[in-house]
Amino acid sequence: MRLCLPGFLLFLCILGAQTFAAQGLIRTDSLDSALRTVKDPNKKVDLILEFLEKPENQYLDHSVDIANRAFTIAQQNNYASGKIRSMIKLGNSYFRSSDYKKAMEFAMKSKELSEDLNFNRELANSLSLIGTIYSELGDYDYSSQNFFKSLRIFEKLKDQYGISHSLGDIGKVFYSQQDYNKALVYFNKSLSIATTINNMAEIKRQYNNIAVVYGDLQKYDTAIIFLRKALVISINLGDKLGQGINIMNIGYDQMNTGNSDEALKSFHQSLDLFNGLNNRIQIAKCYINIGFCYYNDKRMQESVAYFKKALSEGQTNGYYIVIKSAAKILKEIYTGEKDTLKAFRYVTLEKIADDSLFAFQKQKLISKLELQYIYEEKEFQRKLAQQSRNNVMLIIIFSLVFSLIILALMLSRYRLKSKFILLEKEKIQSELNIKNRELTVNLLALIKKNEMLSDISNKLVQLELNAKGSETKETITKISQDLRNRTDDKMLNEFSMRFQEVHAGFYEKLLKSYPDLTQNELKLCAFLRLNMSTKDISELTGQQLASIDHARYRLRKKIGLSNSEINLVTFLSQI
Repeated sequence: MRLCLPGFLLFLCILGAQTFAAQGLIRTDSLDSALRTVKDPNKKVDLILEFLEKPENQYLDHSVDIANRAFTIAQQNNYASGKIRSMIKLGNSYFRSSDYKKAMEFAMKSKELSEDLNFNRELANSLSLIGTIYSELGDYDYSSQNFFKSLRIFEKLKDQYGISHSLGDIGKVFYSQQDYNKALVYFNKSLSIATTINNMAEIKRQYNNIAVVYGDLQKYDTAIIFLRKALVISINLGDKLGQGINIMNIGYDQMNTGNSDEALKSFHQSLDLFNGLNNRIQIAKCYINIGFCYYNDKRMQESVAYFKKALSEGQTNGYYIVIKSAAKILKEIYTGEKDTLKAFRYVTLEKIADDSLFAFQKQKLISKLELQYIYEEKEFQRKLAQQSRNNVMLIIIFSLVFSLIILALMLSRYRLKSKFILLEKEKIQSELNIKNRELTVNLLALIKKNEMLSDISNKLVQLELNAKGSETKETITKISQDLRNRTDDKMLNEFSMRFQEVHAGFYEKLLKSYPDLTQNELKLCAFLRLNMSTKDISELTGQQLASIDHARYRLRKKIGLSNSEINLVTFLSQI
């Protein structure tokens, strides 16, 4: 009679995550020695995480303590990348010890922090861990969602290692759902990429995955081919645990092909490796498999001995699946021998183990529901917070756009106003220039007119001298005086009016600073403001040059420039 238990093999492969503690302590001592040579805290974190990445260190019993050490250092030194990677390692460690709640807690924290800091590679690894946890709990919808999200991120990063690992994770989901064809497609895709980048650990992983699929399909010879390929890599990597598992699985497939002798050799070889590692669960698996080999060969005494050894290991360490399997086959053996007393004893043990496994599965289901609730609640809160942040961002963006529009309108209005003011100034300046030109023309006209009047006046004086009668002389004198007085008054009044139009406020400013100035002095200031020479003023007013110079001297004295080198015309032009 030959028994084939692929489901049992798979379960034991999953449980194969426990290793020899003493060996781990030796390796931890080497880690401590290496850490003593490093002073930079961030490099210490990296060193610890690199230590945990090595295949032989991934399943240490105290991996939680080591990962927590890296997490503490990273947290104390605000090393964000190290903190996230440490949380992922902690999540993986808790997952291997079946503490799925803590595993999910760290996976979710690392995911949230990665999203906040835009650490895409760490985010992808966090999603991979979340997917792995849900896959273990049998929630393949959530697990596949996270695996595909992880894959998309790795593809954007063009991270071939990450892509290969994600494809392998997706393949495991299809395997768990017994879609072996799809599982093989993804395993082979992962293997192809891993081979291209020469990632030996991932290559070995996919060889093992492919072998498990072919084992379930009862294509044991093909499964052995892939297991032997994985074994070569385990040997090259110095992975004793991996070697033991590969050899034991080769023996399992040999046993299922009816090659008991070769299978026994393989099981004993793997047993030696596991004894060297003191890995109790793997030792128990070997006892079970050796027992089945003897059982299939109808060597009952030897088979019973190994089944009892397996049962003892299961009872000592609480491996209920081992207890159930060993008790079940022992029950069948003693039932066949009609030893009902012993058979009943193993029926009882099987029932107890079965109840414990049922409780375990029930607890697993509760954990699944609890995790699903926690995950959905966290996702809801995260989406709510994200929506709130998006709303705030929209308000800020709208406010900024609105402010920019207001600012643009104000700026446009200011530019139009400035342009208008500039045009007004240009218009005023143009008008002033025109009036200035008119004033200059008027001054020239007045000067010419004054010259003409002076000439007429001189001719009248000559007529007066040549006149015979006194009455005639008086008449000519009167005409000459009236002509001069009226013309001077009209001319000077017209000048004052024109000057005020062009230089508005000039007289007011002068009188405010120098209230004692006379009307004649104000007119002189106006002439000088126009940069008229003494000769021009003389011709315009009919005064003597000496009189004008004397008037200028008195004016300088009144405005406090008598002892100053400041030019009077320059001074007046600044008013």
